[in-house]
Amino acid sequence: MKKPKNLKKIIFILSAVIFVVSLGIIVNLCFIEPYQNASTLKEIEEVYYKEADSEEETGNLAALMAINSDIMGWIRINDTPINYPVLQSAPSDPIYYLYRNYKKEHSGFGSIFLDSLCDLEKPSKNLILYGHNMRDASMFGHLIRYDDLNFYKQRPKITFNTLAKRSEWKIISVFKTNTLESQGKLFDYLKIDFAGDKDFLDFVYDLKVRSILDTPVDIGKNDRLMTLSTCSSELKEFRTVVVAREVREGESPEVDVENAKIRGNPLMPQGYYAKYGGKAPKINGFEKDLAEGKLTWYVEQ
Repeated sequence: MKKPKNLKKIIFILSAVIFVVSLGIIVNLCFIEPYQNASTLKEIEEVYYKEADSEEETGNLAALMAINSDIMGWIRINDTPINYPVLQSAPSDPIYYLYRNYKKEHSGFGSIFLDSLCDLEKPSKNLILYGHNMRDASMFGHLIRYDDLNFYKQRPKITFNTLAKRSEWKIISVFKTNTLESQGKLFDYLKIDFAGDKDFLDFVYDLKVRSILDTPVDIGKNDRLMTLSTCSSELKEFRTVVVAREVREGESPEVDVENAKIRGNPLMPQGYYAKYGGKAPKINGFEKDLAEGKLTWYVEQ
């Protein structure tokens, strides 16, 4: 039995509408929104660097804060698109900038934002910054590439400028972690302050045993950390995390990257082993490994 001509026409029209709408969505996601986001960020970048002789200098943060008082600083990683203002909202709305740009307009790209509980004046022991991993590799998209040794060697440092000072940070750990309990025990990498030196050094130990890279940067109890977190695709709701420690006063900001290497068996969440195979390494803890002389990264302070 032949279908009525009207039904065929309706099916054709519906298919055409679906195609046009789908094409519009793809064009918007892949071209229009990235262009709008890049243009918006270019505007604020021009304000920031307007009076600076080079991008290595501290830009005009005061001018940015006049535009939006939630702008707390500026983060830059050389030879990447990461060259952005850092915003911070109130603890009452901690993810305000997850889908808003610095103008407080809705944006699928969001902003790079500081955890609402971090204190830049105190300052907090661990500054935590969040950003999306976008298709066009903007925002924190390039953090994903830090599991490549050569990529790290060319970009071993982070610059973070605030109204108070310009600071540089040496990367100490790059790791993957889960946010879902179904994938294994959760690692609380979002700790901002610590109960004492032991608590802090135990935390650093946990960062190091998970690190994909073995970076030639020492750490001690008096150091401060910066944690950059973004989404990762290895498993559902996974994260790629890059942690750096602040360059100390009087210390050279240079990193001996030739001594960096890939770690053979970093600790991964159980769900990772279930999908990709492998076995978790034996973890002894900070004190035991220190007593046995296994911690080449630790320095007395």
